Amino acid sequence: MPDRRSRWREVSGIPVEAPFLRAVEALGGPSALGYPITPGLFAGDALQQYFNHGRLDVPGRSSVHQVGVPRLAALGSTMALALQAPLAAGSDGPFADPWTDESRRDSAGPPASAPFDWRGWRMRLYERELVRLLDRSPVDARPTPGHLGDLFVTLADESRARGANSPVPVQRPTTDAPTEVHAPILTYHRTGGPAAFQAQLEGLMDAGLTPVSFEHLVAAIEGWAELPDKAFVVSFDDGWLDQIDGALPVLEALRVPAVFFVLPGFDRHGQGHMTLADIQTVRAAGITIGSHTINHADLPPLYRTNLGAAQAEVVESRQWLEADIDGVDYFAYPLGRFDPDVTALVVAAEYRAAVTTVPGIVHNLGRLFELRRVGLETWWPLQDVVQKIRQAAQVDGVPSPI
Repeated sequence: MPDRRSRWREVSGIPVEAPFLRAVEALGGPSALGYPITPGLFAGDALQQYFNHGRLDVPGRSSVHQVGVPRLAALGSTMALALQAPLAAGSDGPFADPWTDESRRDSAGPPASAPFDWRGWRMRLYERELVRLLDRSPVDARPTPGHLGDLFVTLADESRARGANSPVPVQRPTTDAPTEVHAPILTYHRTGGPAAFQAQLEGLMDAGLTPVSFEHLVAAIEGWAELPDKAFVVSFDDGWLDQIDGALPVLEALRVPAVFFVLPGFDRHGQGHMTLADIQTVRAAGITIGSHTINHADLPPLYRTNLGAAQAEVVESRQWLEADIDGVDYFAYPLGRFDPDVTALVVAAEYRAAVTTVPGIVHNLGRLFELRRVGLETWWPLQDVVQKIRQAAQVDGVPSPI
């Protein structure tokens, strides 16, 4: 789904969240999954989106599933718990008729409940589908597949929470966005091996800080998600190949989400940058991918001397990545250099947020395309990392989280 416009579904007008684009495609698109029926939602640290026939999740650290990797939720089991329906048992019986097409049977998944009565229907839940017996005559009823997602979002909040063992939103909050969000975005470039980097992250978490995804932070700034206390984000710039060996195993082992801002095609210079296949490997591990231009361009002077080239750096880098990667919604200014013209260029390209190298830990809607970060090295001892975070907090005039 490389075309950005394909994120929007004409039927519902609701965009597919960027991390789900490839998952929707892999699952068979709207013909199999249906159309979005809710916007993206954060339930704790998990990004969720409901479709007619189910729900897609991007798990956070609190999940037992792989962090950051989109998955199709077993919504039928959740709904069975929500309705306190009996457990699956025995054969499909009269509910077997809709599954004469084996592909439909496979897409529905295994039974999640025995037949039960609800809202005047005799029905049975499957992991990704449901079947209702609809009256054809006073003495006859035909089994008819239904939309599991559509029905699940109609449940009362209490019932949905009972099924999911936690609050399960189906709409975004209507309150105003927060005035400020405090969370250091840690920024790295080269790596010096995994041991020191792991010690850094473990030290920060032992001190009470909680890693969150970049999507989670942006959603909190926009006002439709809550961050845990002392949240922080991990980011890597430039797409250096050593990030795969020196950082990715640590992030996976500690279940820490991260965002990598990469340079598609920059490996052609032979300086040790990721190929597109490497970037796909990083994304497959659950890492968010953002654009860092094509040529690591110094955008302010390029904008003044060659507007078309500056536009290409911003727009084509994203198009190049989105040909093979989930939607790329975030941008990092090369060398940290930007000005109002460059920022306007990034906004016009429909990115969702952009990061700088300006030190700080305070974020708000006015800074959504000028997000501040904390520059670090992976091999620094923990005390140096703490000092840099405290200095960045001091720049913004707020207390440090550590």
